[in-house]
Amino acid sequence: MFIQTEPMPDASRLKFFPGKEVYPAGTVEFANREEAAVSPLAQRLFDIPEVAAVAFGFDYLVITKNGGDWQHLKPAMLGTIMEHFMSDAPVMRPARKEPGSNAGETSELVAEILTSLRQVIDPELGYNIVDLGLIYDVAPGADGVTFVAMTTTTPGCPATNYLKQGVHERAGAVEGVTGVEVDLTYEPPWTPEMMSPEAKLHFGIDQ
Repeated sequence: MFIQTEPMPDASRLKFFPGKEVYPAGTVEFANREEAAVSPLAQRLFDIPEVAAVAFGFDYLVITKNGGDWQHLKPAMLGTIMEHFMSDAPVMRPARKEPGSNAGETSELVAEILTSLRQVIDPELGYNIVDLGLIYDVAPGADGVTFVAMTTTTPGCPATNYLKQGVHERAGAVEGVTGVEVDLTYEPPWTPEMMSPEAKLHFGIDQ
């Protein structure tokens, strides 16, 4: 994968062309990490301390730096962009929905996937990840590839890989699912308030 760059009139900004569609819907800009919560790619770029803003266009990205020299910053940015596109992760997350809010067959498929995901137990809390509130979104595509946005109770949780693997296996076991893409996010951070009423009752949390 070859990524071209192009200088801009504003020396603090640089345009990147990854040779792929980035944001076909038009243009969008993220001024901080909180705004970037809807984009796994933008979030990755904000992990670079010198990144001040990120914008997407049809086939390009514009990165604004808050300091440093482009010669030293570009390798990390290029590596981040390349890693993202090579992983086939989405540039933008689907709009978050409440489980079962889809219509028709898609709604039924989401319900089946959530039922299957309840078999994945958080080893620390001993309770299923759906009712713990660790599943943020389930979005089946028309081709059967299903996007699952999830979190863990704490960043760096030692059970992260175990839980992600469980999500892959249980979601992938549902009839009609042809593939599973799991996106781990900590935006918003998990809190016990995200538990289902049943989980809160189990843990003795006042509702």
